[in-house]
Amino acid sequence: MLVTPDPLFKKKLLFEPVFDYEQVLVVGKSHKLYGLDFITPFDLSKEILITYPVSIDRLDIFSQFMSPAGIYPKEHKMIENTDIMLQMVESGRGVAALPRWLVEEVSERFQVAPVALGAKRVQKQIYLGIRDNEAEIDYIRAFLHLAREKNNSLSTN
Repeated sequence: MLVTPDPLFKKKLLFEPVFDYEQVLVVGKSHKLYGLDFITPFDLSKEILITYPVSIDRLDIFSQFMSPAGIYPKEHKMIENTDIMLQMVESGRGVAALPRWLVEEVSERFQVAPVALGAKRVQKQIYLGIRDNEAEIDYIRAFLHLAREKNNSLSTN
């Protein structure tokens, strides 16, 4: 089973959406963008953007937010470790894009906060990918059901 926000719709593979989330900008609590309801792509043209080491076309902050506006950050740094990324953001050495749920989860350990990406926001889903010939296996069906159920309980709270 593959857990991914980027499903590959190919023959013999099934991808089931199981978890909704919002991609947000992460800023330190002393950053000039802290406290805004949302930012525009232009706001990032003066920032150091910290991301995971993934190609730009696979990063939502680029593909769904900055690139359509023809805007790019002042600098782009890649960090593999989430804690190091958050420490850099906290210390004012850049901003990052992560799921809102993750930012809220770590807000007690790091002095960081989420800011929406645009007035319309960047909404995403997590998918579980399986081989189509495994879709009727009891434990896989049960796991998919639990994942959907958990998402439904989160969205009603």
